[in-house]
Amino acid sequence: MRKLIALLILLASSVYLPSAFAETLMVAVDNVTVHDEPELSSDVRFQLYRGMEITPEQRSKHGSVTWVRFDIRGHQFWAVETQDNTTEPLLSRKVNIDFCDGSDKKIVVNKKLRTLTVFNRNDSGWEAAKQYSIGLGKGTGLRAETHTITRPYAYLTLKGNRKFDLFESTGNALTKALGGEAVIVLDKKANTLALYHLSHGKLDDEEPQMYSCGEKVVAGDYVVEFAEDKFNLIINKDLYPKTKKFDRQTPEGTYFIARKNPVSRFGLDPDTNSAMPSLQLNYPNSFDAWDGLRYGLISIEQYKRITAATLNMKLPPQDTALGNLIMIHGGGNDDWTAGCIALEDEDMKELLHRVGPHTCVEIK
Repeated sequence: MRKLIALLILLASSVYLPSAFAETLMVAVDNVTVHDEPELSSDVRFQLYRGMEITPEQRSKHGSVTWVRFDIRGHQFWAVETQDNTTEPLLSRKVNIDFCDGSDKKIVVNKKLRTLTVFNRNDSGWEAAKQYSIGLGKGTGLRAETHTITRPYAYLTLKGNRKFDLFESTGNALTKALGGEAVIVLDKKANTLALYHLSHGKLDDEEPQMYSCGEKVVAGDYVVEFAEDKFNLIINKDLYPKTKKFDRQTPEGTYFIARKNPVSRFGLDPDTNSAMPSLQLNYPNSFDAWDGLRYGLISIEQYKRITAATLNMKLPPQDTALGNLIMIHGGGNDDWTAGCIALEDEDMKELLHRVGPHTCVEIK
């Protein structure tokens, strides 16, 4: 029985569309068969999957069936929008998708914060079990740390353009720190961090956002953590989803662990000093394939192969222009990979005992 759910997502871009079809429709059921012509008997070309988006160019009514035409690289294709008066639309305006539905574990990767969190499902939902620090691609950010802070107060000014300043004080000296995009005030006695947003070098009217010293503070492209009497900074740049081979980016979306590689080139068992396994994700997934098809990176036949593998919970083809070999592996949590997710070796060994094949992996 197909799940019938759906959503209209308004376009927020400058792409020209005929006014009658200035909308994006999301596939509302598990899959939709796409035809060459607006007829059920026409040749079937491929399928769309639940959650994919299409931009209608034309609608056509054939009896009780409404067809929607959309174009890909100069080719016209048709999909059923409404079957009849007794069924829900196949393409519609509301959707609620849980790609990890049915899993008892999942991994959530936050690229901006550089964290990997393992969740377990319980009766009330998802519960975080363990969080690890991770590294991404070599060009995705800058890492920095300040000198050791010895005075009761410290003022970290985030100046933009990947720059920052720090000074210490024995008392309140906030006015001396104004300038740039934001100021983070450390009060060592209270064990707190206060984030003040700035506008044209002046404090915004809002009260500061308060954090404990163990929390990560996000301010624009900056991620700041206070630990061991120092500010540690991640300054994000070029943090984009992977779209093609050799772009050195980490994908974004929902994946699963498709394969356990028994011997990885990266990371050594901290106890035996032998090579550890790594976990290969099912990149590219159906949504990566859909984008690749629309932008001319892969053929329809390659799209079919990738979506079939995803549907059957198998490793997709690794020989397309979309790229391959996206792994979770050891080797250290600095930003040094070609698009994989890297952990410290000790953390990777622990993660291998927590998760296994088909574990859902959300990357955002």
